[in-house]
Amino acid sequence: MDEVQLRNFMMISRCASITEAADRLGIAQPSLSQQLLRLEDEFGTKLFRRTSRGVAATDAGRILQEHAATILQAMNRAREEVQGAERVPQGQVAIGLPGTASLILGVQLLIASRAALPLVNIHVREAMSGTIRRWLEEGRIELGVLYDAEGLHHLASKVIARETLLLVGPAGAFGKADEFGIAIEPVEQGVLRGQDFILPSVSHGLRKLIERRLHMENLSLAVTTEIDSLAHTKTLVAAGFGYTLLSHAAIRAELTSGELSAALIAGIDLSRSVSFVRNPAQRLTRASIEVEDLATQLLREMVADGRWLATLVSDN
Repeated sequence: MDEVQLRNFMMISRCASITEAADRLGIAQPSLSQQLLRLEDEFGTKLFRRTSRGVAATDAGRILQEHAATILQAMNRAREEVQGAERVPQGQVAIGLPGTASLILGVQLLIASRAALPLVNIHVREAMSGTIRRWLEEGRIELGVLYDAEGLHHLASKVIARETLLLVGPAGAFGKADEFGIAIEPVEQGVLRGQDFILPSVSHGLRKLIERRLHMENLSLAVTTEIDSLAHTKTLVAAGFGYTLLSHAAIRAELTSGELSAALIAGIDLSRSVSFVRNPAQRLTRASIEVEDLATQLLREMVADGRWLATLVSDN
């Protein structure tokens, strides 16, 4: 097993088709099929199931996807660091940020990079998580921030921290607040019943997380308004049209100004991981490594001084 085999294996995984993967790699389909057979012989198990539409990873294939992503990223990073150890990082790096992450990191990263990485041109692209994931898969960005990305076996993720979603309402809805603008006393789960909620559409990652966690508690929300806009959601909540669920980072400014109020919900785990994510099949550049390291440093500083209410993951 070598690097080329792993990269080709990952391409088959992304395309779910040996023929399409061969076209993208610029090699003959029979040659790619033979590579896959040799890889399966080496592991002693099938890595893909043949279907009418192409191929689908077996359980063994999904396990290899996760390990291959880590191995390829490590090899890329080693190669780039060895070759560029004496060079000043330079070039362009595109990073995809969901709306909330963009609020806390986007401008700060651009400002900090002026001094730390003067020859690196950072392109911040804000979008919903599904779009960022597609950009990573298509190689249109080098780095992305995603929530609950551990299940994306075809992409390489590194968890930085975990943050918790809060119940958000109009000003004064939850009583006395602490220094961060969060109600001192958590609210009970029963408060959720009978309230109108303003949430993203069902395809949105945040909505999926909320419904998955509430389902575990046999709870459901009365969603009266669906809107895929953070700014509009906050405006509607502040005007008294309903409640929502957001992280502290998304509403920090509104809590400070008194436009919104927020509270933890007792007995429900509404935490989510925050990860830096890459496509392991994409070449790793020294510039993107430095951007990731700088962004990590900034997020850690924000947690330390209270600008970002999150729990850092110590092994990263």
